[in-house]
Amino acid sequence: MKHGAVVLDLEVDVTPDEVYRYLGYRRGSQRSAKAQERLVELWPRALSLLRPRGAYRVVEGAEAAAAGMPGAGSEVGVGLCTVGGALEETSAACAAGGDLLDALLLDAIGSAAAEAAADALNLALCTVAADAGVHAAPRVSPGYGSWDVSFQGRLLALLPAAELGVTLTTGQMMVPRKSVSLAVSFEKDPSKGHRPGSACERCGLERCRHRVAPMRGM
Repeated sequence: MKHGAVVLDLEVDVTPDEVYRYLGYRRGSQRSAKAQERLVELWPRALSLLRPRGAYRVVEGAEAAAAGMPGAGSEVGVGLCTVGGALEETSAACAAGGDLLDALLLDAIGSAAAEAAADALNLALCTVAADAGVHAAPRVSPGYGSWDVSFQGRLLALLPAAELGVTLTTGQMMVPRKSVSLAVSFEKDPSKGHRPGSACERCGLERCRHRVAPMRGM
């Protein structure tokens, strides 16, 4: 199944609820009226600044393991996505000008959009797996769990990061910041929690806001 990189534009589903989550609001909690009003005003402009793109390729498990991925299977889908730098540049400009609420809201929109882009890229990898008759395990990323962030550069070396406009700082932080790198093991048997026959059977996302059949414990 191993093949070259695929670069694609991504459709992202950004919702106000996700933005509020990144702002620290719990589901059902009282939200600031001022923040709600300003978010509505900023929303069209913020979405127009998003440039969601991604790239993925399928590699041998040994290549993913060399990039630090824990528990890599025999084949792994690796990916990188970003929503571009325009939104975070606008957020930084707001902060520099003293518009701290706008800066905070725009930053949260960017975080929600980056996660939505990662979901979309993950779904693309799940589709690749399904077409090959295998299953995609839940995605993992450097910096989470046992995957040390110091391996970020090795993972990005497997992908056309420059074509997406993504670079790394010496501290292994991606620029633009609203970018996500990920990897998905392709497995013969479905992961725990997989629900055969559901509309989500090709997707490895266990905790997805679009899931038709809710997972236990959600």
